[in-house]
Amino acid sequence: MVPQYEPLATLSGAHDAVVSLAFSAKAKFLSAAGYSGVFVWDLSTSAAITLPHMLFAPQNPKYVITSSIWVYFQKNKRHVLLLASMRGDLILWDYKDDIKSFQVLYRVPPMENKEEEVLSMDVYEQDIASGRIGRVIAATANRHISVWSLSSSGEFSKIFSTTLDENINPKTVRMCKITRDIFVFPFYGGEILCLDYKTGAIKSRKSHGPGIMGSVALSNTSNKFVAYTGKNFHLYRLASLELLKTYSAETPVVMFSKTVAFGESENIIVGGTDRGHALIYEVNTEELLQTLTYPRGGLVQPVTTITLPDRHLIAIAGSTAQQSADVILFEKRIPLEDVSSPQLPSSASCTDVTPNHSSTDSVLIGFHLSKQIWDWARILGLMALLTFAGYYTVYQVWVF
Repeated sequence: MVPQYEPLATLSGAHDAVVSLAFSAKAKFLSAAGYSGVFVWDLSTSAAITLPHMLFAPQNPKYVITSSIWVYFQKNKRHVLLLASMRGDLILWDYKDDIKSFQVLYRVPPMENKEEEVLSMDVYEQDIASGRIGRVIAATANRHISVWSLSSSGEFSKIFSTTLDENINPKTVRMCKITRDIFVFPFYGGEILCLDYKTGAIKSRKSHGPGIMGSVALSNTSNKFVAYTGKNFHLYRLASLELLKTYSAETPVVMFSKTVAFGESENIIVGGTDRGHALIYEVNTEELLQTLTYPRGGLVQPVTTITLPDRHLIAIAGSTAQQSADVILFEKRIPLEDVSSPQLPSSASCTDVTPNHSSTDSVLIGFHLSKQIWDWARILGLMALLTFAGYYTVYQVWVF
């Protein structure tokens, strides 16, 4: 029997629609953001964390959070939650472990005092190694794309800002995890842009993408993406925009964007619905594997996933206006034999980037395999020699 996701916790607090869910690095925290502000839970205890004061004002764009994402600095073990508002603010909250609460680290008001909703955010790396600087991208409704740097000391600085053509509505922005270039997916029109990560200049554009892309998830190698196209979820090859798979969903009741996310090392796709549940599909077979029920019913817009060494987690939340929105956390344990099995690294390259298959790479791979063979030969040879004639003779085996 295929293991199923089981409800793990119900996290309460939101008084209105949730539109963004996000796990922090290693799933220490889970945040829910939307029309009633922000809520954060410590997943080791399911307890709510003390946050900076934010008014409950669903009609005030300043206090409606439209996007959220986490970064973690290994150097000083610092968790930072990045938030974006419907008014256009960028807000950074810093977790203080000594007082077990968040404090405001930085707040950037709307660009040039023009109130424009932040539609999407992304980061180059969520778990940032020592000596590295974080990179954050944000897209607003007035077609501005801005890129910022964030250091482990908390310095937040703009790298550049660019304005797209009038016919491009940047519903989703994603950063290539290899090149740092920026992919812009519009809500309608089908024109997908690739922007240079240093300047924002257009490197390439593809004009025959899906006509509607309400939500987009990009694979880690940026060679594929899955989009919610108004009814179903579709998987495309980014370089050619070839349609690869279709994941059939129910006919929508309301035309809200349903969030879609990869999970389980991109072996599954999780999508929201407006029918009181979320859906899990197997990527290669298009099979609907499981339906995750949301007890309050209605619109289940946001979903998010994370994989830990011993388990997979999925979170879903309600997005019905003027209704309390619980967050439901689901868990699927990873079988012990899968946890202990070594994982071979997969090849990775962003679309439009040619992999470098040099002769040096082949030589290094051949050496690695040869050394494995010699290691086994040494072990087997020594075992035979140590048991020969009832006494021990030590041989030194040289590997050239």
